[in-house]
Amino acid sequence: MFHTFALGAVLTASVVLAAPSVATPPQDPPIEADQPAALPPDAVAVAEGLAPVTVAELDETLLWRHALTQPGRAALRQLLEVRVLDALAAEKGVTVTPADLNARFMQLDAEARQSGETEGLEAFIVEQGVDREQFREYLRLAIVHERLTREALGLDKDAVVTAAQQDAWLRGALEARPYSEEPFPYTDGVVARSGDVAIARDDYLQHIRGQMENEVLRETCYLMLLERAVRRRLPDLSDEGVVRALDAELGRRRVEAGDDPRYQGVTYEQLLEAKGLSLDALRRDPAIRSAALAHMFVDRSQDEAALRATYEAERDFFDGLYGMGVEVRAMMLNATERPNEILRRSFEEADARLNELKRQIETAADFERIAKEVSDDRATRERGGLLGTITRGNVQLPAALRTPIFEHLDSHEGDVSNTILGPLRLPGGSVLVMLGARRPAPTWEGMRENVHRELRRRFLEECLPRNVVHTAFD
Repeated sequence: MFHTFALGAVLTASVVLAAPSVATPPQDPPIEADQPAALPPDAVAVAEGLAPVTVAELDETLLWRHALTQPGRAALRQLLEVRVLDALAAEKGVTVTPADLNARFMQLDAEARQSGETEGLEAFIVEQGVDREQFREYLRLAIVHERLTREALGLDKDAVVTAAQQDAWLRGALEARPYSEEPFPYTDGVVARSGDVAIARDDYLQHIRGQMENEVLRETCYLMLLERAVRRRLPDLSDEGVVRALDAELGRRRVEAGDDPRYQGVTYEQLLEAKGLSLDALRRDPAIRSAALAHMFVDRSQDEAALRATYEAERDFFDGLYGMGVEVRAMMLNATERPNEILRRSFEEADARLNELKRQIETAADFERIAKEVSDDRATRERGGLLGTITRGNVQLPAALRTPIFEHLDSHEGDVSNTILGPLRLPGGSVLVMLGARRPAPTWEGMRENVHRELRRRFLEECLPRNVVHTAFD
């Protein structure tokens, strides 16, 4: 969601060279420079027939969605660290010249080449998608950080300071300064203060946006346009109607949370607070608002008879996805037709090993234990190979596994728990499957909700196909 960024670590040379992603410093991303011609100057997203999403609107949405979450709190800390470093540097007369930056850049370039970056630091920066001037800003802050740490520790100007020393000094410097935060959503224009350093609301909004991955920004823009597209399909809906739809949506979500055994004894408000959210935040969230209006639309357009007619017309589809299912566990051994130095196991060897393991399994606990020990499928290994309840039409499970599973279920009535199938072949290896409890198809009351949900999904997709949206982050 957010780019990784820890000032005390990222601003040290060894971590900069190894970091998979780099944070954006507190400045506006180059929206206008990178935008497609179709975007107005102040917009970040457009779709034909809809009002464009502006920078200010996007920032406000990001604030309510992310500011109080753990990554959002970390982003505030990052901005605070940068501003306090600059304030302390000004106070103590610490400056960094262009010659200092060039020398550090050349040092890191040499280290990059020694570590395997044959084309040097410049190519590494390009590969990471970081602007060169932004990178120089990181280096400036790194040098400031080092020099302030040396001075605080009484070290010589050329003494080596470790990342741990820099982190400890900065942490202490921040703790020594009086710190306060203004109430969310920071309507007085200030987010937080550390001594004489104030973090302005606008600066924090820009920083949050700069910290977000483009994929998240694109999705947020899509959701904001989607809400507008849905409202266009409901031209007679008043603001009071929107409020009623949101009340109903939040009521449904409150019931779902209350029924979840993980949240017993926790109020819905407490659950939201733990995630850095609130009822006010949900009411402003374009995803929640679109979901609420989609629910209202389907309620208006589909009575009970229409829902049943949709189910009957597409029975294979709905039964395939939501009908009878079975709990499935799987363990996989990677294999290939032509073993090589990287993958030395053949399919025959994998089958033989799985057949050997099969003889050691009598219960689900046996399967779970062995899967944790030997399975090459990292996604399920920690769960003892558990894939969950699989239905006939669940395309997330390959047909090479689904077909024999449901052929067995069709030919065996009653309990199939602890039945082991396989080894079965996939392109990348051999798989042993254990069946658990069979889940019967839902009654009409249960299937009705699945039909309703699918119609809501189709409605939203029809309102705004993703391929008609253009953003500054594409």
